[in-house]
Amino acid sequence: MADFDFQVVLKHVSGLPEDVAINTLHFEVTGPDTLEGTCDGIHAAYQALKPVLSNSYPNMTIKVYPPGPNLSGPSFQKDYAFAGGGAPCPSEVALCLSYATVDNPDASLPRRRGRIYLGPLAANAIGEPRPGTTMRDYALDLGVALSQIGFGANTTWTMFSKIDNAYAKIESIWCDDAWDTQRRRGLRPTMREVRDVQ
Repeated sequence: MADFDFQVVLKHVSGLPEDVAINTLHFEVTGPDTLEGTCDGIHAAYQALKPVLSNSYPNMTIKVYPPGPNLSGPSFQKDYAFAGGGAPCPSEVALCLSYATVDNPDASLPRRRGRIYLGPLAANAIGEPRPGTTMRDYALDLGVALSQIGFGANTTWTMFSKIDNAYAKIESIWCDDAWDTQRRRGLRPTMREVRDVQ
């Protein structure tokens, strides 16, 4: 068995590296499952999110790294076509899928919890002050799909604790009824409008 970090990169139509949206997932993978098969499973899980994601991110790349420093780059990577289903809202807006390594999240330690920031979202996905049942279901369905990647016990969705320097199996997921903000996903301004008021 081996642990790997899977960097899921959604690429903006601008083509600029600073405009990408990234989530890093962790899986323990063993034969007969493969890194490519796990990447395909992640892509398939994300496909179900397309109706509520911004169409400004038409491509996905998944890069796979073994634990530790990787000065030579990823061990494996694969590109996918990936277009969200709606016009974009501000790219900083996200919906958070949280997870823990115990069945009861309230009993978990902070170092045994993690988050996936879903987005950038489509404008039609955030028409309410709080994420409704439909939006929360999109997030939770993604978590279920990630947990089912691979065959039997060959592939396991995990989290990585920097404090413990260890991977652990994810046992529970949840989604709150509040939007999150990922400021680093904000796009750079392309123009400035100035008015002289004196």
